[in-house]
Amino acid sequence: MTVSTDPLEDFSFVVNWGGARTGMMRVTPLRWSTGVVSHRDGSNPANSPQKAPGLTAYDPITLEREIVQGDLDFQSWASEVMGGGSGYRRDVTITLLDGQRNVVVTFKLRNCWPSAYEAVSELNADTSHIAIERLTLEYESFSRSDS
Repeated sequence: MTVSTDPLEDFSFVVNWGGARTGMMRVTPLRWSTGVVSHRDGSNPANSPQKAPGLTAYDPITLEREIVQGDLDFQSWASEVMGGGSGYRRDVTITLLDGQRNVVVTFKLRNCWPSAYEAVSELNADTSHIAIERLTLEYESFSRSDS
Protein backbone atom coordinates (compact mmCIF):
# COMPACT_ATOMS: atom_id res chain seq x y z
CA MET A 1 0.00 0.00 0.00
CA THR A 2 1.33 3.41 -0.99
CA VAL A 3 1.30 6.04 1.70
CA SER A 4 0.32 9.53 0.58
CA THR A 5 2.21 12.47 2.03
CA ASP A 6 -0.52 14.98 1.09
CA PRO A 7 -2.36 16.27 4.16
CA LEU A 8 -6.14 16.18 4.13
CA GLU A 9 -8.09 19.40 4.34
CA ASP A 10 -10.60 19.51 7.17
CA PHE A 11 -13.56 21.16 5.44
CA SER A 12 -14.88 18.37 3.20
CA PHE A 13 -16.72 15.68 5.14
CA VAL A 14 -20.10 14.00 5.59
CA VAL A 15 -21.66 12.45 8.67
CA ASN A 16 -23.97 9.46 8.21
CA TRP A 17 -25.94 9.31 11.44
CA GLY A 18 -29.32 7.97 10.37
CA GLY A 19 -30.94 11.27 9.41
CA ALA A 20 -31.73 12.62 5.97
CA ARG A 21 -29.10 15.40 5.99
CA THR A 22 -25.44 14.34 6.19
CA GLY A 23 -23.89 17.79 5.86
CA MET A 24 -22.64 19.35 9.09
CA MET A 25 -21.05 22.71 9.78
CA ARG A 26 -18.78 21.36 12.50
CA VAL A 27 -17.85 18.15 14.28
CA THR A 28 -15.80 18.30 17.48
CA PRO A 29 -12.64 16.14 17.69
CA LEU A 30 -12.67 12.35 18.01
CA ARG A 31 -10.56 11.63 21.05
CA TRP A 32 -9.83 8.76 23.38
CA SER A 33 -7.58 8.45 26.39
CA THR A 34 -6.45 5.56 28.52
CA GLY A 35 -6.33 6.00 32.26
CA VAL A 36 -3.27 5.20 34.32
CA VAL A 37 -3.38 2.72 37.17
CA SER A 38 -0.63 3.16 39.74
CA HIS A 39 0.26 0.29 42.03
CA ARG A 40 3.13 -0.48 44.33
CA ASP A 41 4.66 -3.76 45.31
CA GLY A 42 6.09 -3.74 48.81
CA SER A 43 9.21 -5.56 47.60
CA ASN A 44 10.03 -2.89 45.00
CA PRO A 45 13.51 -1.57 45.88
CA ALA A 46 12.88 1.72 44.02
CA ASN A 47 10.08 2.52 46.48
CA SER A 48 8.01 4.08 43.71
CA PRO A 49 4.76 3.04 42.07
CA GLN A 50 4.56 1.13 38.84
CA LYS A 51 2.15 2.32 36.19
CA ALA A 52 -0.09 0.29 33.92
CA PRO A 53 -2.82 1.13 31.41
CA GLY A 54 -6.33 1.29 32.81
CA LEU A 55 -9.71 1.80 31.16
CA THR A 56 -9.99 3.63 27.85
CA ALA A 57 -12.57 6.44 27.66
CA TYR A 58 -13.98 8.04 24.51
CA ASP A 59 -14.84 11.74 24.68
CA PRO A 60 -18.27 12.75 23.40
CA ILE A 61 -18.51 14.55 20.07
CA THR A 62 -20.87 17.32 19.05
CA LEU A 63 -22.47 17.63 15.63
CA GLU A 64 -23.40 21.15 14.61
CA ARG A 65 -25.59 22.13 11.66
CA GLU A 66 -27.85 24.92 10.45
CA ILE A 67 -31.51 24.81 11.39
CA VAL A 68 -33.73 24.05 8.41
CA GLN A 69 -37.49 24.37 8.56
CA GLY A 70 -39.21 20.98 8.74
CA ASP A 71 -36.11 18.95 9.68
CA LEU A 72 -36.62 17.61 13.21
CA ASP A 73 -34.23 14.63 12.95
CA PHE A 74 -31.78 15.79 15.67
CA GLN A 75 -34.63 16.53 18.07
CA SER A 76 -36.39 13.24 17.29
CA TRP A 77 -33.28 11.15 17.99
CA ALA A 78 -32.59 13.02 21.23
CA SER A 79 -36.23 12.53 22.26
CA GLU A 80 -35.91 8.75 21.79
CA VAL A 81 -33.35 8.70 24.62
CA MET A 82 -35.59 10.77 26.91
CA GLY A 83 -38.48 8.41 26.17
CA GLY A 84 -36.59 5.54 27.77
CA GLY A 85 -36.94 3.18 24.80
CA SER A 86 -34.25 0.77 23.70
CA GLY A 87 -33.72 1.45 19.98
CA TYR A 88 -31.90 4.78 20.21
CA ARG A 89 -28.31 3.52 19.72
CA ARG A 90 -26.84 3.92 16.22
CA ASP A 91 -23.52 3.53 14.49
CA VAL A 92 -22.31 6.81 12.99
CA THR A 93 -19.71 7.27 10.25
CA ILE A 94 -17.66 10.38 9.58
CA THR A 95 -16.19 10.34 6.09
CA LEU A 96 -13.37 12.65 4.99
CA LEU A 97 -13.34 13.56 1.30
CA ASP A 98 -10.59 14.82 -0.99
CA GLY A 99 -10.85 17.77 -3.38
CA GLN A 100 -12.72 15.65 -5.94
CA ARG A 101 -15.18 14.44 -3.23
CA ASN A 102 -13.69 10.93 -3.18
CA VAL A 103 -13.72 9.02 0.11
CA VAL A 104 -10.27 9.08 1.71
CA VAL A 105 -10.73 8.19 5.40
CA THR A 106 -13.76 6.85 7.29
CA PHE A 107 -14.26 6.83 11.05
CA LYS A 108 -16.94 4.53 12.43
CA LEU A 109 -18.35 5.30 15.87
CA ARG A 110 -20.09 2.39 17.55
CA ASN A 111 -23.31 2.49 19.58
CA CYS A 112 -23.83 6.26 19.60
CA TRP A 113 -26.64 7.94 21.51
CA PRO A 114 -27.51 11.60 22.14
CA SER A 115 -26.59 12.88 25.60
CA ALA A 116 -27.41 16.54 24.92
CA TYR A 117 -29.44 18.50 22.39
CA GLU A 118 -29.21 22.26 21.85
CA ALA A 119 -32.31 23.28 19.90
CA VAL A 120 -31.05 26.72 18.89
CA SER A 121 -27.78 28.57 19.31
CA GLU A 122 -27.54 31.95 20.96
CA LEU A 123 -29.73 34.46 19.17
CA ASN A 124 -28.14 37.86 18.59
CA ALA A 125 -29.69 40.66 16.55
CA ASP A 126 -26.28 42.36 16.16
CA THR A 127 -24.81 39.58 14.00
CA SER A 128 -25.51 38.00 10.64
CA HIS A 129 -25.00 34.39 11.71
CA ILE A 130 -27.38 31.57 10.88
CA ALA A 131 -29.30 29.68 13.55
CA ILE A 132 -27.67 26.36 14.43
CA GLU A 133 -28.57 23.27 16.45
CA ARG A 134 -26.17 20.91 18.22
CA LEU A 135 -26.35 17.23 19.12
CA THR A 136 -23.81 15.74 21.53
CA LEU A 137 -23.17 12.02 21.12
CA GLU A 138 -21.72 9.43 23.48
CA TYR A 139 -20.22 6.31 21.90
CA GLU A 140 -18.40 3.15 22.95
CA SER A 141 -15.48 3.16 20.51
CA PHE A 142 -14.36 4.27 17.09
CA SER A 143 -12.23 2.80 14.32
CA ARG A 144 -10.54 4.29 11.26
CA SER A 145 -10.31 2.86 7.76
CA ASP A 146 -8.41 4.42 4.87
CA SER A 147 -9.65 4.01 1.32
